[in-house]
Amino acid sequence: MEQNRVKSKNLFNFRPTGVVDADIVEIEKAMMEEMGVDMNAMMQQMQAMSDEEYLTSMRGMMDGMGPAAFAGPVYSEAEDSCNHSTLAVPTTHDGDYEVQVLVHTPKAIARDQSRACIIYAHGGGAIGGSAAMYKGLLSYMAVDCGVVVFNVDYRLAPETRCPNNVLDFYEVIKYVSLHAADLGLDPARIAMAGESGGGYICAGAMVQLARKDEAHLVKLAIPIIPMLSDYCFSDTAAMTKHEAEMAIGQRKIWRLIGGPEFDEMRKDALLFPGKADEETLSKMPPTIVWEAEFDMYITEATRFANRLRAAGRLLEFVVIPGTKHGSGFAPYHACFKREREAWRMAIQEYLLK
Repeated sequence: MEQNRVKSKNLFNFRPTGVVDADIVEIEKAMMEEMGVDMNAMMQQMQAMSDEEYLTSMRGMMDGMGPAAFAGPVYSEAEDSCNHSTLAVPTTHDGDYEVQVLVHTPKAIARDQSRACIIYAHGGGAIGGSAAMYKGLLSYMAVDCGVVVFNVDYRLAPETRCPNNVLDFYEVIKYVSLHAADLGLDPARIAMAGESGGGYICAGAMVQLARKDEAHLVKLAIPIIPMLSDYCFSDTAAMTKHEAEMAIGQRKIWRLIGGPEFDEMRKDALLFPGKADEETLSKMPPTIVWEAEFDMYITEATRFANRLRAAGRLLEFVVIPGTKHGSGFAPYHACFKREREAWRMAIQEYLLK
């Protein structure tokens, strides 16, 4: 077991600030005022919704606000700096279905035949969002890091229940690894990542790879601000402010993902990757857990990171100070530059080298 322990380079030691960055607070307030939204009233209304009503509301919100979050010259310029193609990955785990993948290749490395890549699961709670919505962000990631990004349009809940959404992503990982030469990739430099609901998809695929003894297919895994466990069903009195505010809504999301068999599945790590047993953890790929100081998943991500460290599979636990859920993806936040620089360093040191 000792020989399988990964070695951290100890690249990151951000100090927590204890307060959300002032610009994040101000921008969030201005956006709510511009839309005429009372955040507290909206939260209470959404908490009172049925699971299905919540789904409709969340999808509408993502469709309305998502494009604005990923707009701006930094992303449009990155799109222009990439070649864009599509890949269809055939699967049979939930009927005959081809998982669609958007491929963002920096023009600067288009002719290379041994490129590194990141296979990415978009956010949206695994109930919303799309690969197309992430075209700008992931084009920027591709250009900034000098890698090809495979932007996976995995199927969403509740139309597709756990574990099939996770297995969509897992099958893309297997396909890319198997066809690396044809895709102009270096099979020894493949990473998997995803944020929020996509962080759950990424972590769930880490469980599947471990169970199949296939962790060697990727060099690096990075679940970012990930949904990991049923912590939201516990007593909110013991939670952080941001965890408690989102707990009721998060419970609805998990029930939508799990479906009618939710109660029976609660011990399955494909639904709650944070519950993976010690053997499974020890077989996971080398992992960076990426978090935000005021994220609503910070407690479960911290537990997951600590368990991975004990299992010998944690490279880094990165917590960006002063930030909330997804703050570092918005170019209009001051933290964007700091977080993107940290991400680029992580990719350079743990994937490219």
